[in-house]
Amino acid sequence: MNQKISASRSQLQGLLDEFCNQQGDMLTRLAQQVASLFAGGGQLLLAGNAAFQPVVQLLAGHFTYRLGFDRPALPAIAIGSDPVLAALMVSSGEADQHLVRHYRSLTGGKQLLLLFSDGGNSPALQILRDEVLENEQLVALVSATGAADALCRDGIETCLALPTGSRPRQLELALFAGQLLCELVESELFGV
Repeated sequence: MNQKISASRSQLQGLLDEFCNQQGDMLTRLAQQVASLFAGGGQLLLAGNAAFQPVVQLLAGHFTYRLGFDRPALPAIAIGSDPVLAALMVSSGEADQHLVRHYRSLTGGKQLLLLFSDGGNSPALQILRDEVLENEQLVALVSATGAADALCRDGIETCLALPTGSRPRQLELALFAGQLLCELVESELFGV
């Protein structure tokens, strides 16, 4: 086997073990919150910056469609997934407002916002986080820098860290955490 492939596999396996051992309980609590949210008629909102946006869109699709078995749709929305709105906001010089603008277009009700952050400065995610918290909704964070992320502040109970500086491994861990969250929620709601 190619040594690069073997090294990447070993690195990812170690990171998955570390993530599960250190943050499995927090992920389980988050899954219970999300399942309770869905059972009560609420929505899961997902948003990410940089390379995490495609992960967010894929995860929203897993919740809305399905992951492992046929089941009813779970209301999950990828904030910022409207390319026309994003292009309009960028062209008008309001790129940092595109996520919150999308959020404002949604109907009310109980919501939980799950942010995926690369740990860098993200005014768009900060503005969205602040408005969601002001609306007294729940916010959780999956971050490359964990509690050191500027997005992790008072009002955010759940802050999952991606324990690596490698961007490819961060993306793999983010997808793993999101898909595992979906599986745990499905198990809570549908008993599988």
